[in-house]
Amino acid sequence: MRRWTMAVVALLVATTTAAQVGELELKRFAKAYLGYLPGSTVTLTESALRTAPAGPYQTVRGERTTTTGEGKDQIAMLVDTLARTAVVGLLFPLPAIDPPVTGDTLPRFVQEVLPQVLGSYLGSRVKIPWPMSPFRPSGVLPLTARVETGYGPMQMAIAISTDGKYLALGGTWPLDRDPRALRREILDNADVQWDPGHEKAVVKLVEFSDFQCPACKRGWATVKPALAEAAESVRHGLVNFPLYNAHPWAFRAAVAGECVGSLWPNRLVALKEDFYRLQDSLTLDSVDTAVIGFLAQQGLDEKSFRGCYLKDAAVDRVLRQLELGYRLGVFGTPTYFANGESLPFGEPEVLAKRLQAIIAAKGRPEDAAEVVATPRPTATAGETPQH
Repeated sequence: MRRWTMAVVALLVATTTAAQVGELELKRFAKAYLGYLPGSTVTLTESALRTAPAGPYQTVRGERTTTTGEGKDQIAMLVDTLARTAVVGLLFPLPAIDPPVTGDTLPRFVQEVLPQVLGSYLGSRVKIPWPMSPFRPSGVLPLTARVETGYGPMQMAIAISTDGKYLALGGTWPLDRDPRALRREILDNADVQWDPGHEKAVVKLVEFSDFQCPACKRGWATVKPALAEAAESVRHGLVNFPLYNAHPWAFRAAVAGECVGSLWPNRLVALKEDFYRLQDSLTLDSVDTAVIGFLAQQGLDEKSFRGCYLKDAAVDRVLRQLELGYRLGVFGTPTYFANGESLPFGEPEVLAKRLQAIIAAKGRPEDAAEVVATPRPTATAGETPQH
């Protein structure tokens, strides 16, 4: 009997060990998932295999730095080690529950406790239904949260460890695929407002933007010249991602942009730049006046615009674009994806060179050559670097 017990224990240990995703594999995935910077490396600050009653899972945190120590980015993952998938985004330890969560109490925890916790993180009302379709026993349970935005509900992909100890906000990604390729597939079938022309471009640069966002205004100033340099080789498109909790008039402006873009695609960039110009003076109450003034200046039909503006269909399209952003790992603006690869808007030289490298690789960032950027000047002793 003792030998049999020891054999079972050894088998369980071997199974658990085999289930853990290795460090090199996690680093490879993280580097492809994060935004591109030349000479960057990923270091794992946490990679812990844990066991829930329904199965093992892994919590992973890492950071990406360059050889100069700049461009530090964070990544967090809740890994289903048996399915070889990772929920990537924001990872939070959940408050301890007494008694602890079990398989029998998990549905109640998901529907009654978890919405309060997530709602406090997001500053919004949240509902989380229990999944209707059967799912296999696992250490990770993917869920869909229904989040109120003030303009209507949106669906947000989340997941929890089935012992009730961790919550992850983000989409689920297969670890056996390059995330850039999967993003490319998703964006090819997504609701993107494309600039007219360049339909046969080898690179599609998709911008997730918020018209009230100062960083988006600065980012566009670096991206626009790179687009002009790339000419016919790059097609640019916009996806609305208004940060509705932080920016009071962003969602309303996004709906206006959705309508202008659908009625007059060649005027959307001009509207975006007009919002950027007015950022410091606009309020929620003055957005409508600004847009009507833009229409008059551009000679566009106000009646056609009002037939779209703030109607259910236009509002719903913006909500679906928010869902798309969260699915792809967008949690801040601006975010730029070039054929699925995230590019740094604050590094104009890197962005321009990386676009050219992806073009040379026939649109596959996975195969693109590494960019060599000009080193930044080092401040001498007693000199303050300028930003």
